Amino acid sequence: MRYTRIVSCGLMALVLASSTALTQAQTVPAVNPVSVKTSGAAAGEVLIKENLFTVSPALETELSADSAVPVQLQFNAQPNTTEAVDISGITAEGFTRKVSVNGEEIAQVVVTRLKKDADFVDLEADKFTSQFGVESNRLLPTTAISVNGDEAEFVQAVARLSGTEETAEPEQELEDKENTVEDDSSVDEAGGGDSENPVAGGYETPDRLEPEEDEDREPNVTYNVTTDGCEPEIDLVSGIVLQTSLSQTLEDGVVTETDACAPNGVVFPIQKNYEVCEDIVDRDNLVATPQYASFYNDDRGARFDLAACQPDQSMFYVINEDFDACSPDLDFAGEEVTMLSQLSYRGRGGKKVIVSECGPSEKVFQMEREYGVCGDFIDLKSGVAQAQYSLFYVDGKASRHKVSECLPDADKAFEIVEKQNCTFDFDFDQGKAVVNTSLTYVNADSVEVSVRECAPSETIEPIQMTADVSNCSMRHDFGAGTSSEMAMWTYQYEGQLFQASPCITTDTTYTHNRVFEKNGIDVCAPIVDMAKGQAARQYRTEITVNGREEVIAGCQPDESAMLGIEATTDGCEDAASFDHDLAAGVSYGRERFFYNVPGQGRVYVTGCKRNDQTFTHSVSPNGWKNDDGRLRAQQLVDVSINVNGRSYTIATSWLQPGTSEVAYSFVRNEDQPDMNKAYYAGCIQKIPTNRTAIYKRPDGSTVSVPKGNGPVANGGDFCQRVRQTRLNEKWGIKAWLERGRLSLKTNTDSQSHSRRKHQDAYWITIKGGNARITSFTDNDGKVCHFYFIDREEERLKITEPGTGKVSYTSWTGVKEKQRSSQAACG
Repeated sequence: MRYTRIVSCGLMALVLASSTALTQAQTVPAVNPVSVKTSGAAAGEVLIKENLFTVSPALETELSADSAVPVQLQFNAQPNTTEAVDISGITAEGFTRKVSVNGEEIAQVVVTRLKKDADFVDLEADKFTSQFGVESNRLLPTTAISVNGDEAEFVQAVARLSGTEETAEPEQELEDKENTVEDDSSVDEAGGGDSENPVAGGYETPDRLEPEEDEDREPNVTYNVTTDGCEPEIDLVSGIVLQTSLSQTLEDGVVTETDACAPNGVVFPIQKNYEVCEDIVDRDNLVATPQYASFYNDDRGARFDLAACQPDQSMFYVINEDFDACSPDLDFAGEEVTMLSQLSYRGRGGKKVIVSECGPSEKVFQMEREYGVCGDFIDLKSGVAQAQYSLFYVDGKASRHKVSECLPDADKAFEIVEKQNCTFDFDFDQGKAVVNTSLTYVNADSVEVSVRECAPSETIEPIQMTADVSNCSMRHDFGAGTSSEMAMWTYQYEGQLFQASPCITTDTTYTHNRVFEKNGIDVCAPIVDMAKGQAARQYRTEITVNGREEVIAGCQPDESAMLGIEATTDGCEDAASFDHDLAAGVSYGRERFFYNVPGQGRVYVTGCKRNDQTFTHSVSPNGWKNDDGRLRAQQLVDVSINVNGRSYTIATSWLQPGTSEVAYSFVRNEDQPDMNKAYYAGCIQKIPTNRTAIYKRPDGSTVSVPKGNGPVANGGDFCQRVRQTRLNEKWGIKAWLERGRLSLKTNTDSQSHSRRKHQDAYWITIKGGNARITSFTDNDGKVCHFYFIDREEERLKITEPGTGKVSYTSWTGVKEKQRSSQAACG
C-alpha cells in the first residue's frame, strides 16, 4: 500500500511566505541549504540539497502577486542525486507566485507532488522550493527552474512511482506503515483520499484476524483517507477551490475514529465564463463592463457552477460614437447637415457590439454653395442661361463632403444672343450661300460662353452665287475615257468677293485619245517583263480642247498588243565580260535580249547578261603564296579558258581552294652578337646573342625567323695586369756541419741535424721565408758555418674591367742567389 503526505493550503502559504522572507533577506536566486525538522516524534536533521533537479512549466503559466497559482511541471534533465534514479514518465505539480523586493520581481515555486500516469506521491512543500528573478508576468515552457530539496525524500518518492521500492517483510512493512502514519500525524491531513488519489486508492484494508483463545493481543490499527462526505472550500479571493478530505482510524477493520474534513492540498482553479452573460452598458459614462459566471472542473473533469453572472471589475470597454456608420440628415431648404451616430464598443475577442443604431447628434454643419464645378443651365426656348451650384459641407475634421448635384440659381440669369462667327453652307444646285450663326451669352465671370454651335440663321437671307471656269482644270475619268469641265463658285458678301467652293465638275465633257508615236518615234519607253518574255509599248492620253491637243495622262502600257522577247549573243562575245566561277572551275558566256517593233526593227531591252553557256578552266602553276608566320607555302596557279580557239587568262597567281600546304625547310641557326647587352664576368667579357633560324621556302628563297636568345659568347680577357717584383732576403739557409747538433727553421720548414766524430761532413739546405738557425751544439769546437740564400720574386696586379676590382697573384720565385759571405753557426 502506498502513502502520500498531504500539503494543506495553510502549509503552502507558510512555505511561500517563508520564501518571501528569505527573498527579502537575500536577492540571489539560489537558496542556501537549511536544516528542517521532520514531523513526528522521531525528529531529525534533513539537509536541503541545492539544484536537486531542474523542471520547466508544461504550459504557459501566469504569475500573480495576490495568490498562489497551480503549475504543471516537467523534468528537463536527470536529477542531481548521488545515485541515478529513473524519472521516465514522471512529472511534477506545485504552486507559484510573484513578489517584489527592492524593485526586483522574484518568482517563487513550490513543488508539492510527483505524478506518473494515474499514480502520485505528495512531497513536503517546505522541502522543495525555488526562487529566481523574472522580467514578465508569465512563466514560459522554456523557463528552466532549479529546485532545491530533500534528496532522500525525492529518491523515495521516485522509487515508489517507478515500482523499485524495496519490499520489507510483511510484519516489518506493517510496522513501518504504522510508524509512517504516526510520524505524519503532526501534518495537516487532507486530500488524496481513496476516490482522489490512485496511489492511496491502491490500499486495501486487511482482513480482520480473530484473536487466539489462549493469547491476548493488541488490535491491528490501520488508517484510511477519503474525500467522501467532504465539501470543497471555495476561495474566491485567491481564485481557487481547495479539495477537502478526512482521515479514519480503523482497528481490526472497524472505524474507531474519524477526523474533520480539511484541505488536502489538491487545488482547482476557478474559471470565468463570459459567453453566458451580457455586458452592463452605461450610456451616460459611455462604458461597458463585462460579466461572467464562475465555475471549476475537478480532477475527474466534472464541472461545478459557483456563481451566476457578476461584473468583472478588472476590465471595461469604452463605448465609441461612430459617425462613419451612419448617413447624415440633409436639410436642403435650410441648407443644414445634422450628423447621425451609432454607439458601439469592441468586446471580448474584438467583437463589435452595437449599443444603439443611428440617431441625431449635436454636430450640425452649414451647407455651402460651390459654383465652379457645375456648368450653367441653358434654356434655348426662352433664350436664357442660369448659373448652377452644388452644395457641400465641411465636418469637424476639416473633411469636405458633397451633398447635392448641380442646381440652377434663378438669381444669376444671362441672355442668349445670335453671333455671326461661323462659315457659310452652300447649295450648289440652287446656287445659294446660306449664312450660319452661333448662340452665346456672357456668364457671371464676364466670359463668353457658346450654347449652340454654327447653324443656318433664322434672320439673314441666303446669298446668290456665280460659277467661274477660268481658274479650274479638267476632271479626267480614264475608265470612261472622258474628261469633264470644272468651275469655281463665288459670292459677294458685305462688299467682298468670297470663294464658295473649289473647282467642281460641270456638264461639258471631252473624249480621250491614245498616242503611241509621233513622227515614227515612240513617245514613251516600252515596259519589259523578262520573266514572261514579253514587252509592252506605252502610250499617252490626249484630248482636243478648242482645236488644241492637250496631254492629260503620262505613259501607260498597251497590254492588248504584247511583243515577244528573244535572246542573242551578238555584241556579247568579249571573254573579259564573262562571269567566272573560279571555285567551280567554269566560266559562263553572256547574252542580251530584244524585241521587234513592226516598222522599227530590233529594240534591245537589256545589256549583256550571263547565260547557260559554260567554258571549262585550265590551270598552270605560277608562283607560291608564302606564310612566313606558319612556315608554310601553297602553290599558286594561272587560270585560262578557250573561247573560239583562243586562250584567255582570267586569273593570275590564284590560290585554288583546298590547295595543300608545303612546309619550309630548316637550313641553320644564326647567332648575332648584341654588344648593347655585353657584360663582364671577372676578366672575361660576356656577349649575349640573338638567335635567328634560317628557313628555305619552296620557291628557293630564304626567310629569317627570330628565335629569342642564343648562347652567350666569350668576348675575351679584358683585365689589366701589371708585373710587380721584390727581393726576399734570407729566404733560405745553406749550412756546413762537421760535428755537433744543428737546428734550422724557416716560415715553412724546420729541420734538426747532428754530426758525430769520424762521420763525413755535409751541407744542409732549408728554404722558406725568414730563415734562421735556432740552436747549435758544438762538442769539439767551432765546426759550423752557413750562407744566407736571397730570392728574387714577382707577382701580378690584376684590375678587372667594369667594376675596377683589384686582386693579386701569389709571389713566385724567379731567381735564387747565395750570399758570398758566410757566418758562423754559434
